Amino acid sequence: MAVCAAAGLWGTQQILSQGGSGEAASAPPAVRVELTQAETRQIEDRVSGVGTLIPVRSVELVPAAAGRVTAVPVSSGEEVTEGEILVQLDDRAARAALAEAEATFAEAEDEFRRVEELTDSNAAAEARLEEARAAYRRAEAALMMARADLEDRTLVAPFDGVLGLIDIETGTFLGEGMAVTRLSDITTMELTVSLPERYFDRIRVGQAVNVTTPAYPDAEFDGEVTVRAPEVNLETRSFNIRAEIDNADGRLVGGMFADAEIVLDTYEGLAIADDAIISEGLASYVYTVADGAAVRTEIEPGQSLGAMTEVREGLSLEDRVVVSGWDNLTDGASVEVAEDVDQQDDASAQGDDAEGATQ
Repeated sequence: MAVCAAAGLWGTQQILSQGGSGEAASAPPAVRVELTQAETRQIEDRVSGVGTLIPVRSVELVPAAAGRVTAVPVSSGEEVTEGEILVQLDDRAARAALAEAEATFAEAEDEFRRVEELTDSNAAAEARLEEARAAYRRAEAALMMARADLEDRTLVAPFDGVLGLIDIETGTFLGEGMAVTRLSDITTMELTVSLPERYFDRIRVGQAVNVTTPAYPDAEFDGEVTVRAPEVNLETRSFNIRAEIDNADGRLVGGMFADAEIVLDTYEGLAIADDAIISEGLASYVYTVADGAAVRTEIEPGQSLGAMTEVREGLSLEDRVVVSGWDNLTDGASVEVAEDVDQQDDASAQGDDAEGATQ
């Protein structure tokens, strides 16, 4: 019985011993990784928003009078100057009315002067003078109205600008309130952007604005803040700003979608390669290497800086960060740095060469 028990104990020890050796033999190999380190970068604190470009001055052109079109000396999209004739309406009746008003005014003026002279010599009654003065003023008013009516038959440009589409021809009858086209001064464009409430105290009139638009993906346009709304919208908890963009070359036009960016501050911060950052849901982390093992390190990412991302918290300049091979890592896993392995292989190869030469 004792012998059998001893044999059983010895067998159990052997099995446990072999099991332990098997576990040791099956330990996972070190994961080969490549490393990088954080860099110091000048980082700009920016806020951006989108909006639609509009000309700083733009009006719909509507003749002040109804009438038949007799001339359209301009065309769609043409640049015009202030005072240039755009549309001429039939003005024959207006010219006749003006001529009649001028004649009536001349007669009334002569009569008023004559009566005034007679009154000075006490040769006419004061009442007659007042009648003549009233007739003179009525004639003067009628003349002014006749002149204005004639002017209303000609539509002129109120300022320098670019015309929109014109869809009228000679002979078209324009009724009251019918628009001919739109005139826009595009030398300066305006952009309205809505920004979150938290930036209200950081926006100032005169701040520089960088504007981009899909129409010119490789171009940037400079502008500045001209207006900050005096209050925050209660529903959206945002506020509007307006910026003006110089457009002397006329590349920008009304209706273009635009992205505006304002630099609020510039500071020095850390940045790491995008390839090193792992995101899972709302969490972002990297693997750092310490004492030959991977350490999962939570980070707070900031702004995107091209192929790098700002790291606001979690890393220091001295940290060695896994940039390649992290997809096979877990927290605490053994790692083998590619650089170190390559150096060991080179050293081993040099040793073999030296030994062969000695033999």
